[in-house]
Order: sequence, then C-alpha cells, then structure tokens
Amino acid sequence: MAAPARKTRPQPRRRPVQGRAQETVDAILKAAAQILAKHGADAATTNAIAARAGVSIGSLYQYFADREALITELVRRHVEEMQAVLARALAGLGDRPLPAAIEQLVAAITAVHQVAPRLHQALHQSLARGRLDAIDQFEAQLEALVAQALVDRVELAIADPGLTARLLVRALGGLIRTTLRREPERVGDPALAMAMTGMILGTLERARR
Repeated sequence: MAAPARKTRPQPRRRPVQGRAQETVDAILKAAAQILAKHGADAATTNAIAARAGVSIGSLYQYFADREALITELVRRHVEEMQAVLARALAGLGDRPLPAAIEQLVAAITAVHQVAPRLHQALHQSLARGRLDAIDQFEAQLEALVAQALVDRVELAIADPGLTARLLVRALGGLIRTTLRREPERVGDPALAMAMTGMILGTLERARR
C-alpha cells in the first residue's frame, strides 16, 4: 500500500520580481497583519484583506493560492523580524559579567515579544498546529542559544542546561505575553525587568550541579 502523499507548505503563486509587484505583495501582507491583529482570525478573509490592501481579489490570488498560503508567508516575515531583533539584542552577551548578561537576556526576550505582539497572538490562533513550524523553530532556536550560553558559563555548572534554558525562556515568554495582553504599559517597567532578572538568578542557583 502506497504511503500517503506528504502535504507541502503552500507557497506564493508568483514571485514579485518587479518593484510594483513587490509593493502589491507588501500591501496585501500588511493588510492581513492589520486585520488579524485588530479583528482576529475570523475577520481575515481573502476578500477583506484584498479590500483593505486596495487590490482586487484576482490580484491577491496571483500571488497567494489561498488564505493559508498568505498567512504562512506572513508568519515567515514575522519570524524573520523577530530573529533580527534577537540577534541585535543578544550581541556581546557572552562577554559580560553574569548579572549584566542576565539583564541583557531579559531585555532581549522582552524585545522579541514586543515585535507585533497582537499579530503574534493572532497568528497562533489562526494557524493549525501543524502550520506553526516557523514560530516553533524560532522559539527552539532561542532556547538553544540560552542553553549554549549556560554551557559557556563554566562558573554556573548547570546540571541540565537544556532543561534550564527551556524553563527560563518559556516562563519569561509567558510572563511577557500575559503582561502585554493585560498591562502593556508595564512591559518597559524597570521593576518588572529587575524581578525577572532575580527570577532567573534564583533558577540558575538552584540548577547548579
């Protein structure tokens, strides 16, 4: 019995090689992001997206086979932006004293979660579990970076760097996401950053061999 065909991730139908075509694609994706962030997944139909972008539905379908393909490309761009923010925010982390490095890590994770937070939440809600690959891979990349940073800190002697990194990244991510949703004005509060830094230092102390 033949194995079932593997589903492939939807791709844009046409590649926007000319400047005007790229502007059209950018306008479509911007419109989709705005509708998702403000009104949620149910409102982000291809007709609504095309209308907000100021293009015909036919123009939209020239570049995206369906709504899923459009949102998949939106996820890809969103993750690229988060990766760029993370790279800048973590620069020089390994060269700093531990307390300063922890403060920088907290600032980096906070900055990543401030990249279009409402869009981020809406993408989680609008994508089927199997289509969250790009976001999952980014979060796994962040956990791997933190795990390696723990390994490089020989003075910490962490018994299980991988587990400790996952705990820290997921705990901080959840805390920041909840704060963005319920008290967005507190995300930049130095007291909150200090509390998260203290939480990390306490976790690292208990995670020593």
